Amino acid sequence: MTILLSTLNARYAHASLGLRYLLANMGELQGRTRLQEFVIGAKTTEVVEKLLSHAPRIIGFGVYIWNVDETTKVVAMLKRIAPG
Repeated sequence: MTILLSTLNARYAHASLGLRYLLANMGELQGRTRLQEFVIGAKTTEVVEKLLSHAPRIIGFGVYIWNVDETTKVVAMLKRIAPG
């Protein structure tokens, strides 16, 4: 099982501390958990392709006021392409 933690950051220079805290506290699941960050403005299809390339069982998103719309688009596409 792979768990993927992801977010869409405002810029490349910004890192998601919240996701890093989650990753650091995954306990026995930490070895099976990956972190994948993107930048707002990335093509939705490219984000989805990169996420699915890890064959995750679970994807968790860090959602913030600045990335709600784009994250919603990514999740909608994921549900269409990989509904399981």
